[in-house]
Amino acid sequence: MSKTVGIIAEYNPFHKGHQYQIDTLHSMGYDKIAVAMSGTCVQRGEISLLSKFCRAKYAVDCGVNLVCEVPFPYSSFSAEGFAKSGVHILKNLGVDAVSFGSESADLSLLCSIADYLLTADFEAALKAFIADGNSFAQAREKAILAKFALSREVIAASNDILALEYIKECRKLGWNVEFIPIKRQGADYNDLAAKSGFASASGIRQRVAEYRFEQAAEFVPDNIRQHFVNRLEQGDYFIPDAAFEKAVLCTLKKLTAGDFAKIPDCNTELCHAFENAASISKNVEQLFSNLPTKQYTKARLKRIMLSALLGADSTLPSLPPFIRILAMDKKGEEIVKSASSTSVLPISHSCRILQDKSDDCRKVIEKESLATDLQSMFFKFPADSRSDYTTKLYKK
Repeated sequence: MSKTVGIIAEYNPFHKGHQYQIDTLHSMGYDKIAVAMSGTCVQRGEISLLSKFCRAKYAVDCGVNLVCEVPFPYSSFSAEGFAKSGVHILKNLGVDAVSFGSESADLSLLCSIADYLLTADFEAALKAFIADGNSFAQAREKAILAKFALSREVIAASNDILALEYIKECRKLGWNVEFIPIKRQGADYNDLAAKSGFASASGIRQRVAEYRFEQAAEFVPDNIRQHFVNRLEQGDYFIPDAAFEKAVLCTLKKLTAGDFAKIPDCNTELCHAFENAASISKNVEQLFSNLPTKQYTKARLKRIMLSALLGADSTLPSLPPFIRILAMDKKGEEIVKSASSTSVLPISHSCRILQDKSDDCRKVIEKESLATDLQSMFFKFPADSRSDYTTKLYKK
């Protein structure tokens, strides 16, 4: 029987570790792979290195059958919000299983922790640790460690944090889907150095920022390597530079605490902190030094800054209101055809078609399109705008 597995990913950029996951799933008998991939913006509150169209093409060229977009702002939500959006898309695509990279690859443990996160006991422990002065992330971690006899590393690893959120969200939906953890290979999520022939996406981006294109390309699959180098040499990539940071800071300086209050995940303390920090800072480095980074993670602060830059606020729907196809092959077409009869979300590759489906669709497409235009404007060599409307669907 044909089985489809779903993956929630960023592919920023696509590398050998991603290829390992795909090859492993194929070896396990999954003949169709559908991916819900971050669009132009990614979960840590940044703009992606390469365009989403390029990243989706690489995924399909390397064995994925269908790539659909997790648009902004959902692609830049916290781990919980990002997972919720990705699961929402995969469920509507009708996948049989959800696979994720994992530092521990201990499915039994991950499921036990995810189940605990949904209990009243966890909520009570979380509130108690927050009341003691811990940040949300610290309180969550301490609540889990108080329940389970674990070392901190098990629940602090980036992939496992997301894995817990994927499982938790499926549980909340009552979606009895199979989970397939794939042991992470080589370098850890935030490692800049390579290990055992694998480099993290962070390490690859660092090499690109230092113009070490050939070294960066060593860690992407052979069949896309030359295309990857060509994109870099032609300047079709985004690395935040001084000009981009000035644009961010200029935008922040125009906002009041009331404006920041409309941004998701920006509480009262942060609203006033951002207003004050923006008014007295000369650059982004100074801005971070003037923000309460001990109480809040840098990723959360960056997500707020990105939302401010792109004008994301609480008027946007809480979940992606459509499924946009970025790339596919023949098997991907089969997934789409099957999903079209069951999905509660409209499915199309065309922004023009999707934006006419509802007001919510139009609002989200406008934000994602703005993000894509911003990325192309600040490519090393600026590219054309409106690519969300002009780029053809990649079919292999």
